[in-house]
Amino acid sequence: MLRPIAHRDFPFYTPKGAIPVGGALRDLLLGRRPQDLDFVAEDPRKAAQDAQSHLGGTLFPLDEERGQYRLVTGGLVLDFSPLEGSLEEDLLKRDFRLNALFWRQNRILGIRGADEDLNRRVLVPVREANLYEDHLRSLRAVRLAASLGLGLPGETRNALSHHARFLQAHLEALPARERVKEELSRLLLSPRAAWGFHLLERTGLLDVYLPELRLLVGLKQGGVHHLDGWQHTLSVLFHLAWLWPEAPLEARLAALYHDVGKPLTRRFDPEAGRFRFLGHAEVGAELTGASLEWLRFPKETVERAKALVRRHMDRPPEGKQALRRFYFRRHHLLPALPYLMAADRLGTKGVEKEAWEVLEAYWETLSEPLPERPLLSGEEVMALLDLKPGPQVGRALEALLLAQAEGRVRTREEARAFLLYWKGDGTNTPA
Repeated sequence: MLRPIAHRDFPFYTPKGAIPVGGALRDLLLGRRPQDLDFVAEDPRKAAQDAQSHLGGTLFPLDEERGQYRLVTGGLVLDFSPLEGSLEEDLLKRDFRLNALFWRQNRILGIRGADEDLNRRVLVPVREANLYEDHLRSLRAVRLAASLGLGLPGETRNALSHHARFLQAHLEALPARERVKEELSRLLLSPRAAWGFHLLERTGLLDVYLPELRLLVGLKQGGVHHLDGWQHTLSVLFHLAWLWPEAPLEARLAALYHDVGKPLTRRFDPEAGRFRFLGHAEVGAELTGASLEWLRFPKETVERAKALVRRHMDRPPEGKQALRRFYFRRHHLLPALPYLMAADRLGTKGVEKEAWEVLEAYWETLSEPLPERPLLSGEEVMALLDLKPGPQVGRALEALLLAQAEGRVRTREEARAFLLYWKGDGTNTPA
C-alpha cells in the first residue's frame, strides 16, 4: 500500500504523461539537489521528446526494445522508462525502499517503510529477491551508503552478504565490467570512500569485484606499520581525501592499490627480525594496471594510477635544487605523488611527522612553478651549437629544461651560456 511521505514541489520540468520516480525524490528528501532524474510514462519516447522540446539537449535511446530513453541537458540527465502495470507494482520492483518513491500533485508517495528509512537515514532493500533482478544492486547499495551518508542495518548487510556469496558461486551473473567500473569510481570519489570499501570487505563484495585487494586483509606488516595491510590501505585512502578533498580518480585509485603488491613480495628478514616487502611497488604497479584494465578504466587513468603506485616509495631528497629536480622528473604525477606519500605516512605509527615534512617541502620548493618549455627553441639551439637536426638537439633541450627546473638557468642569456658550456654528454648535468 502506498503512503504519503512529504508535501513538496518537484523543481524540474515534468513532461505531460510522465511521473518522477526514484533517486531524485530521495535526494530532495535528503536535502540534496539531484542531477539524475528518473521518469516513468506510458509512452516514454513521447515524454522524452516533450522534455527535449522544452529543455533542449541530446536525446538518445538506452534500449529501444525496452522503451528506455535518456536526455542530457544543462547538467541534468533525464531517464525515461515505460510504466508497466500500476505505480505500486513498479515501485515494488525497485532496489531500495528509499528509491521506491513517486511524485504527483505536489506530494511524494512511497511504499511501506520508505518514511521510516528516511527518518533513520538507512538503506533497506524493497525485497532481498530484488537484488537478484539486477546484480549490480548490492554494489550500488554500498556506493549509495557512502555517498549519501546512509547506514546499512543488519538486515541489509545480511542481504548483501548473501548476494555476494551468490555472485562468487555464479560468475556468469556478474554485471558488465563497465557498470562495475562506474560504481567503483563513484564510490572512490565520495567523501566516505574509505568507509565504503570497509563495507565492501565486510559484506564479501570485495572478494567479488577486487579479489586482488582481499589478500591485504589480515596481512601483518611490522615495523612502522601498526595496521594490517587492508586497514592501512583504508587509512591511506581516508587521509588522501582528508589532505586533498579534490583528489581526482587516479590518485584515489593509487591510494587503494598502492600496497597491492605486498602479499606477493612478503619475505621474512631474519636480520631485521620482521617481514619485508622488497619490490612491492613495482609488482603492485603491474597488478594495478591489470586490474584496472580488466575493469575497463580509461587508458590514461590506468597509466597514471600505475605510475603513482610505482613511485609511491620514492624518497624525496633534501635541498631545494635536488628536490626541484626530483619533482621535475615526476612532473606528470603532480600534485598527486606528494599527497599520496603524505597519506601513506599518516597511515603508520611513528613517522607521521614525515607527512607534513613531505608536503611542506613540496609546497615551498614548488612555490616557483616548474618550467613547461625550454627558454630556447630547437632552431636556436642548432644555430648556437652548430648542430644538425637529430638526437643531440633533443638532449640539449632536455638538459636546458632540467637546468631551468633546478633554478640554475632563469634567462635566455643564461640559457645560451649554459648550452655553450654544456658538453652534450651529460657531464655537467647533475644526476
